[in-house]
Amino acid sequence: MKHKVLKNYNEPIVLVKKLQDGNLVVIDKHSTIRFVETETLKTLDGFKAKIEHQRYKTRVIDFATNRKFFASLTADAKETRLYSLATKKAIARIARHHGEVSCVGIDPKNRYLFSCGDDGKSFGMDMENAKLALTLPPHPDTINDIVFNKTGQWVATCGYDRKISVFNLDMMRPLGKLKGHASAVMKLAFISKNRLVSIDKNGDALVWNLFDKSVLAHLHGIHDDVTAVVAEPEGKFLFLGTELGYILAYDVEKYELIDRSYIKLTGAITSLCFDEESDSLFVGTKRGELYKYYIYEGIDVIKYLIQKREFKNVQEHLEENPILKYTEIYNVLETIWERTLKKARRLFETGKKSEALALLEPYRQIPIKNTVINRLTEQYADFKKFYDLVMSGKYALAYSLAEQNPEYKESNLFKQLEERWRKSFKEAQKLSLDPHTVEQAKKLLMPFRGISEKAKSIQEMFIQSDVYNRFKIALGQKDFAQVYVYLHKHPFLRNFPEYHAMMKYAQKLYDEAMDHLEKNELNSALKYLRMVTEFEEYYDKVKMLIEDIESRYKFLEAIKENDLSQAYRYLSQNEELSLTNEGKILEKKWDKALLQANKFAAKGDVAGVKNAFEEFLEVKQKFAAIASVFAYAYRTQIENAIRGAQPLHVVEKGFKNYISIFGKDEQIENLFAVFQQRYRDSKLNIELLSAGSIGNWHPAMIVSNILE
Repeated sequence: MKHKVLKNYNEPIVLVKKLQDGNLVVIDKHSTIRFVETETLKTLDGFKAKIEHQRYKTRVIDFATNRKFFASLTADAKETRLYSLATKKAIARIARHHGEVSCVGIDPKNRYLFSCGDDGKSFGMDMENAKLALTLPPHPDTINDIVFNKTGQWVATCGYDRKISVFNLDMMRPLGKLKGHASAVMKLAFISKNRLVSIDKNGDALVWNLFDKSVLAHLHGIHDDVTAVVAEPEGKFLFLGTELGYILAYDVEKYELIDRSYIKLTGAITSLCFDEESDSLFVGTKRGELYKYYIYEGIDVIKYLIQKREFKNVQEHLEENPILKYTEIYNVLETIWERTLKKARRLFETGKKSEALALLEPYRQIPIKNTVINRLTEQYADFKKFYDLVMSGKYALAYSLAEQNPEYKESNLFKQLEERWRKSFKEAQKLSLDPHTVEQAKKLLMPFRGISEKAKSIQEMFIQSDVYNRFKIALGQKDFAQVYVYLHKHPFLRNFPEYHAMMKYAQKLYDEAMDHLEKNELNSALKYLRMVTEFEEYYDKVKMLIEDIESRYKFLEAIKENDLSQAYRYLSQNEELSLTNEGKILEKKWDKALLQANKFAAKGDVAGVKNAFEEFLEVKQKFAAIASVFAYAYRTQIENAIRGAQPLHVVEKGFKNYISIFGKDEQIENLFAVFQQRYRDSKLNIELLSAGSIGNWHPAMIVSNILE
């Protein structure tokens, strides 16, 4: 795979990230920050933050996509600092970790900075107001990675405890812990359709379904330490960068390895970034190089070569960039090959060998195709013999010859023979059900008696005619549950034409469902898809599709009925809904309210918070998120009271009231530690206080001042 553009900054690159203005931010280990144009990698501007990072296997620096803030570990990794891009100065710091800071992350909506540490804690700072606002569920040991999904709805952390913690930032609720790794989890990446990829220290990679916490697949082929991970946003591909300079490419629709060395560089991969607008992969290395790769490199050349029928050169480009095998143009190429092969077979069948070989000649230079051509040529040398056996009714010998020469099974003659078998078998089935015509049935099938693959069906037909009869009755009544009971117990029934007719019916229903779905006729699509679930062969194929459609339908109905509580519930369950126009409107409305509420909370203005959330105070799905902002406001009131040296009993009452409503959380415990240093005469022990829970919060519990 050849890069399109290359830059070398001579120092290890620790972050490459796409910004809202369409450019990249590229940061090296000395925190030299460059804004880079995506097409040419031309440096537009930048500055030096002068923070040297000795370790950067985890994300030690992050950048807000709106170019307002950036966050970094200090050089000694003792704390995290938030910087303003306008002033290039630190505006806040997080110094509450017991031990070193391990990684940082800024969510895609540029709301929160998270600082994760060796103590397993993750502190979330409201960046606009430069104040701590929340904490994520802790790990008992070092956190190795923190990632967000595309919409900023989900945040996940992983660590040496071998677990992954997932938290919904929109609802301020934990999803829980994902457990499945046998060693420390080192890297994470969200992919579309509510999936998460996790990679542990042993190179085991799991793909998770977020909602039922199940493992969808294991990704194989990792034989090196993974240092960077990025997913193509539509959920087609996943790229893993390694310590030895390899980039592995995976198809995450089929969960298969595309290429273990899709890209091979001489230095360790330190950062990966994918730009969906240009379908480009940006790669930062320990040697300071920044590469740009167009993942569909060569596709235009292939289109041209196909038109010229220069298939050898097409194959060379496919080997150069194996991702092209996952594009529509490759399907076109394979369709042309299959059509050519079909025509060649017909020519071989009619004895026109030279014409067949001339037709296949353009493919001779492709090893895998040449093997097929050679096999075809070799096997069709005896086709006249096969033809004579069929014409003389010596079917057993004809089938035996077809087994020796599998290419014959693609011939028209063999297909005609198979059709003759199906018709004979169907007629014999009818005759076998009547004792008076059993002998006629045997005579009808006599030509097929010596064929091993047919003999079993024939034998079972005569022995189990009663089973077949009951099978037909179940089919006639469309009792598909009973039909599959028979099929599991008597697999020979799958050879009967009734089974094939049932499968055609199932496909027809599926096609009808897809047609309605394309027209956005959700009710009709669901109707047909539910019918399709009765067929086991289609169940897995449509299950997830039904869930997505039902969720979308209920979401739209909730909006139509102005049931915001339900609408936000569906939105929290399905990432895809947040990408719809209706979802974007709801998300924008909430984000606007949250931004305003946080501003008031940072000042301890409870009335302002209440006004900001006025439209959401009856939306139950948002209660936990709203409660977290009120808690933020009340902590600010207590903090202001401590700074203002309010009387001891006033501040103590603030702690008592807060804990009775929200319980003991990381933030209030840290604030209490500050209180104890300032008010040494206090006998208050918060461990003995009756504690409430943020999960039980209700708007009726709003008080204007937590100190009263």
